[in-house]
Amino acid sequence: MSKRENDQSNFANLNRRHFLGGTATTALMVASLGVAVDGFTSSALSAPKRGGVLKAAFAADPAGFDPVRGPSGMSHVVIEQVYSTLMALDADAKPYPELAESFQMSDDGLQYTFKLRSGVKFHNGDELTAEDVKFSFDRLRAKDSGYSYTAQVETIDSVDVVDKLTVKFKLSKVTGPFLVYMAFPGSSIVPKKLVESGHDLNAKPIGSGPFKFVSYEPRSAIKFERNENYFQEGKPFFDAMEYRIIPDITALTNAVASGEVNFSNEIPAKDWASIKANPALATQTLEGSRYYWVIPNNTKKPLDNPKVRQAIGLAVDRSAIVAGAFFGQATAIRGGVIPKWNWGYADINYFGEKSEVAKAKALLAEAGFPNGFETSITMASSFPPMMAMAPIIQANLAAIGIKAKIDSMEVPRYWDEIWGPSKFDMTAMYWLSPLADPDDFVTNNYKRGMAVNVQKSGSPELDAILDAAKQATTQDARKELYKKMQQMSLDEMGIIPLVNGHLLIAHSKKLQGYVPMRTGFLKTLKDSWFEG
Repeated sequence: MSKRENDQSNFANLNRRHFLGGTATTALMVASLGVAVDGFTSSALSAPKRGGVLKAAFAADPAGFDPVRGPSGMSHVVIEQVYSTLMALDADAKPYPELAESFQMSDDGLQYTFKLRSGVKFHNGDELTAEDVKFSFDRLRAKDSGYSYTAQVETIDSVDVVDKLTVKFKLSKVTGPFLVYMAFPGSSIVPKKLVESGHDLNAKPIGSGPFKFVSYEPRSAIKFERNENYFQEGKPFFDAMEYRIIPDITALTNAVASGEVNFSNEIPAKDWASIKANPALATQTLEGSRYYWVIPNNTKKPLDNPKVRQAIGLAVDRSAIVAGAFFGQATAIRGGVIPKWNWGYADINYFGEKSEVAKAKALLAEAGFPNGFETSITMASSFPPMMAMAPIIQANLAAIGIKAKIDSMEVPRYWDEIWGPSKFDMTAMYWLSPLADPDDFVTNNYKRGMAVNVQKSGSPELDAILDAAKQATTQDARKELYKKMQQMSLDEMGIIPLVNGHLLIAHSKKLQGYVPMRTGFLKTLKDSWFEG
């Protein structure tokens, strides 16, 4: 093993020890995340105990349970409990080995060799081997797979079985976030023999994760039971879990407040003050990876002019959006979209504390629109924060002479008629980074030709920087390139960053040892338990 390979393996194993180091480590991780916590102290932690049913509340149904077919965040928080991945992410989104016992990276960064844990079993009793790993990734990479996250597997040239517990990935290009990609729920390892026999994972998922899937009742609940043969001995601590689906957000709040459910990381911002005041609940706030933006259609005049887009960006009062649409539970984005807690943060102060009317008007005049123009903003009515920010943005634009009509449409019609065909003047959306690598914050939204780039923005120069940043071999080199990319993105203003919404988490004070993840994922629930 070369020194570089040894360093990589040591780094990975260090992270694994850090993550699994018990309650003292849990308390340290909470401190390192900068989490604001009520009703939680390291001294209050009891020893882990078996038993109980965790009941968690969510607002949306999943869109599937098969890793290759589950595109939504709600699908992923199910998939991550049922399946396992080669790597996992700790609470601060750093990768460490999960199914892999160790890994080696070649000096040129184009080969990764994973040594698998021995004795890992799927929920049906089949042993997990290198053949299952190869099958899982070949399945994702197939041309007709329909996988929504092809950018994560596009540089994989081949996956080869070395022996029963060793698998080698060969890449076409150096891929900086490759290990992080290996921790994504879509990269979950599925049982080859079972899938080839015709079993439908979308109907009944079977993996090697901490919980076994029991049942799913649409618009009601998803039920799990403890995997007695999970490879992390003693875990999970809960006997079972239930994901309750509660579309009405006020009803969701009431369920948490009453104790009908004992966990949610989807508390509505409007109800946060009342939830924090509930003496039976521990509450946690965390700046995560969900950022909101306004999308001007870059192909429509006058929005095709970068000066017009910059004017709109400068006119928006982000502090007013934080206060009015998020009840203070968001962070205004003043520069690039990668947040301050992430190593790719650029520390660019492009937008002011308030609306910059004079600068915006000057840019409109330079673009040939001294008296403004008329346009429209189409919002997805199914997302309350976006509906709440619409009149704020409308008033900000009116102050610089832009008359914007607000239209709205419910999902899924919005996806079909507005988003998919790019039939809008302006709209708004949010991006939830499922991996928290800098690449995941920017490539899907800014690179030309990506499915999420519905605003049709970008340039060859921006694409080149994004590719270079993804392929750079050191974190320092990647960080510098992402800084350049974010500055260029503000010059082009293909999308207009607004705010980063906070994770609002509440749970019973009996729940111990839970550490939130910045991605909003819930893998760390397997490490928590109920006291007495």
